Amino acid sequence: MLIITLLFCSCGNVDNKTNELKEYSQITTNLDEYFKTLSGLNKFNGAVLISKDDHRILFNTYNIPKGPSTLRITKNSQFDIHSISKLMAKAVVIDLEKEGRISQSDRVSKFIPDFPAGNNITIKHLIENQSGLPREFNDEVPNLIEKSAEEMVDLIMAQPLIFEPGDETVYSNLGYQLLYYIISQITGKPFVQTLDEKYFLPLNMKNSGAHFYLEKGNLNQAVTNHENNDGEIVAVPNINSKDKRQSKIYSTVEDLELFINHIKSDSYKDRIKNSKNTIGWSGGGDGILSHAEYNIEGDYNLIFFSNYDEIPFGQILNTVDKIIKGKPYELPKVIKRNAIILSEQILRRYEGDYRLKEFNDNIFGFKLKDGYLMFYQNGEENTVLNAESETTFFDEPDAEDYFEFREIKQDTYQLIFHFKGVELKGEKLNGM
Repeated sequence: MLIITLLFCSCGNVDNKTNELKEYSQITTNLDEYFKTLSGLNKFNGAVLISKDDHRILFNTYNIPKGPSTLRITKNSQFDIHSISKLMAKAVVIDLEKEGRISQSDRVSKFIPDFPAGNNITIKHLIENQSGLPREFNDEVPNLIEKSAEEMVDLIMAQPLIFEPGDETVYSNLGYQLLYYIISQITGKPFVQTLDEKYFLPLNMKNSGAHFYLEKGNLNQAVTNHENNDGEIVAVPNINSKDKRQSKIYSTVEDLELFINHIKSDSYKDRIKNSKNTIGWSGGGDGILSHAEYNIEGDYNLIFFSNYDEIPFGQILNTVDKIIKGKPYELPKVIKRNAIILSEQILRRYEGDYRLKEFNDNIFGFKLKDGYLMFYQNGEENTVLNAESETTFFDEPDAEDYFEFREIKQDTYQLIFHFKGVELKGEKLNGM
């Protein structure tokens, strides 16, 4: 009986394994079809690595069929990770807390005694984007890439707070630049050297490094970034004057998988997850977008880089999640919007200025002009908009991005900017 029972259990395990592999196979097929369709529509060029239950279900590259030769990437291509460095900073803080070298309740003044409002800003405020520091500098700083970490801190110290620390949440690159500097003060070495010692070397992230403060000699397959210029895909510099030296890090999708697997362990998991119940971050710059996450609910890793920034970023996240969870989804298709004529009475509903905190704290304005809505960005006239419906407006017929006005109460509207598949909300400031 014991032998029969063991054989029965063994057969059951085999059947379960077979069914599991069939399920993975179908998910892989669907994911591959999705990214191939995106690439065929000139909406994705990059590397994708997705794993579930410790099984890689997709590891592939997708190159736009008729794109320039400079677009081409391989599985070993190295991309600048941009703001994913913030996720690494969060992990470092957790490590330093375990060592008793920092607490998230510590004030900035503990590390930078003369920092204005340093007694009111905590390490947690910096991590949670609640410091009150603006997203970027109020005035353009020439040759920012040439500024040392100390010079960056001096520039940040001169920035007025846009709210009292802890009162609001506004994404701040400056807040994280300050955090990188504080980490360097604690460890006695540049931020990227700390990353190298804590993660790159021990995790065997052999293709990761930094453009500044870390000489590894392993940047052998750097990609070229690209933008859309009036319908033509053109190369742009990977490093420009607006970049910041402290966190100019490069990596590959495989290396970032190693890092994500490390920080999704129990010692980090509950302390590093975000409000969406994921452990991850997105990054981007001129001509490049990146994303790395562990989805706790779905138990999967999603890591992708694109060296072409005209991709439906939010749509990718949503569709991949649906495919993995077996939910209905749609393949991308060619967009062809049709314009309609609206009365001036309808158009006047939407006139006014709207503040988009999540979009660099930009102010989007709309004003009736010659029977159309004119779009203004930060006070500067941008373009005439076409109406697609009574509540949605677009610039070009094939545009992925569009504006939507939602009535939140009678005669009061909220702006929704659909940008790269993400909904960014704008609150109305005033009428015009």
